[in-house]
Amino acid sequence: MSETTFAAAVYARDLQDRNALSDFAAELRARGVRVGGLVQDVLRDGAGKMTGIDMVALDTGQRIAINRPTRENLENKTCSLDTSALTESTEALRRAIREGVDLIVLEKFGEQEQKGQGLNDEIFMAIAEEIPLLIAVPEFALDLWQERTGAMGETLPYSIDAFQRWWATARPDRQAG
Repeated sequence: MSETTFAAAVYARDLQDRNALSDFAAELRARGVRVGGLVQDVLRDGAGKMTGIDMVALDTGQRIAINRPTRENLENKTCSLDTSALTESTEALRRAIREGVDLIVLEKFGEQEQKGQGLNDEIFMAIAEEIPLLIAVPEFALDLWQERTGAMGETLPYSIDAFQRWWATARPDRQAG
């Protein structure tokens, strides 16, 4: 087993393909790996303009509407995160921890988590329980993530290949398939 059981999947602000985490989780689930956690699904209208964001629980497929920007939010570029919906999403992470899944995937170490709120408690519970955790961390927040984790976790590029290499060393005993 690797020295650490968690890794930051670091992405740039302008990342176009944000599906790598959910695709990786789906690939592992298809091989029989018990994957829990949350990924984001950005909703777009016919013109490709963002209309909202759902958190999707990897184990159940439950969708939680965490962001539905209003015209005012879009015009003023203000935050439209529904923090009560974000709180609702904590149950998916708590369930994954209770069930001792093979891997928790989380998208992402966002603004609320950077403030020590949001899913922060569940993130550090998973780390304390030594459940492998793969978390998306924006490039600009990497220093804060490293500070919070004592720079103990691994840092990965945001790609399925990097995730696969990390997983092969993080939990070789859980490589179902």
